[in-house]
Amino acid sequence: MDDVQRVQRQLSQLPIFPLPGAVLLPYALIPLHVFEPRYRKMIRDCQAGAGVLALANIPQEAVRERIDRPRVLPIVGAGLLARVDPLPDGRSNIVLRGVLRARIVEELPSREPYRLVRAEPIEEVAADSRRLDQAAQELRQLVLALCTRRPGTASVALAQMAGTSARPGDLADAVGAMVFESPHERQQLLETVSTEERLRRVAQEVASQLLRAQPGQGTLFN
Repeated sequence: MDDVQRVQRQLSQLPIFPLPGAVLLPYALIPLHVFEPRYRKMIRDCQAGAGVLALANIPQEAVRERIDRPRVLPIVGAGLLARVDPLPDGRSNIVLRGVLRARIVEELPSREPYRLVRAEPIEEVAADSRRLDQAAQELRQLVLALCTRRPGTASVALAQMAGTSARPGDLADAVGAMVFESPHERQQLLETVSTEERLRRVAQEVASQLLRAQPGQGTLFN
């Protein structure tokens, strides 16, 4: 069973980790510190099961409401526990790896202290393969140009991804996860089901960073 199938099998009863500004894009790695008892229980249960959970973004207006179960945005990133480092007092440091986009259909009644939802995978919008391949190649060229301008550890990882034979949609997600820092922009990318549009958005951001990349100035690629 591959990772996508593994996650899809859990969407009918998917644990969610609600956090303000938290957006898990496919291929992204997100470190989190888990300290609340209900989420400690969630991580233990996930480890004992398939290791699948989703990050759910709490919008700012819902944060201000200060309720125990705040509203979350319906489009979430579902992924796998890539790493769990338990601490002596029961807390843990974890790393989530994004696998796919999903849409929350309903929140489920739960006997657990954490929230469970029923979700469905989001299918990509079909596009002309030649246009996608051309857009993907243009993104690869922009990424390599930026990495040349800003050498460093992050650039090496980004260049390696750009040099792979990843599918256009996967390439857009992987690069987007590394270049978009704003939660709003990351959520927009998560909600973009058109592969062609995702490639365009990510290419625009990389091109913008390339224009701003000047020697001695701090960027993501120092």
